[in-house]
Amino acid sequence: MSLHPPASTLLLLKNLSSQPVGTKVRFLGCIRAYDHTTATLALTHPPKISPRAEVNVSVPLPMLSMGSLKDGQWVNVIGYITEAKTMDENQEDFARVDAITLWSAGGVSPSRYCEVLEGRLGVEGEMDAHQRMMDV
Repeated sequence: MSLHPPASTLLLLKNLSSQPVGTKVRFLGCIRAYDHTTATLALTHPPKISPRAEVNVSVPLPMLSMGSLKDGQWVNVIGYITEAKTMDENQEDFARVDAITLWSAGGVSPSRYCEVLEGRLGVEGEMDAHQRMMDV
């Protein structure tokens, strides 16, 4: 039994809905709305409004500075998937995440971030496929 918490899986927001419940994830999203009654952020990747992530921020909320949950701000999130649905073409994909930490993405370029991450994930996929072939 490990004494360390599991590492998070670095993903694009659009890939959250394909993750099983309980997966620890890290992703980047843009705040579209904040519901203070439920401490829930709606995150998307503009200009698209789908897919979206609904992120409960009640755990990190006491550590966030005033004004850090403004619409249009890009944030990094680490948390656990609590629900994920991939819908048909008439409905949007979404995931619910319980955040354990959240911080501003600062001056990161979202398009460049996605480009680099997609490249990294592609290389990792190729390496995993190669390893599976070697294990056979």
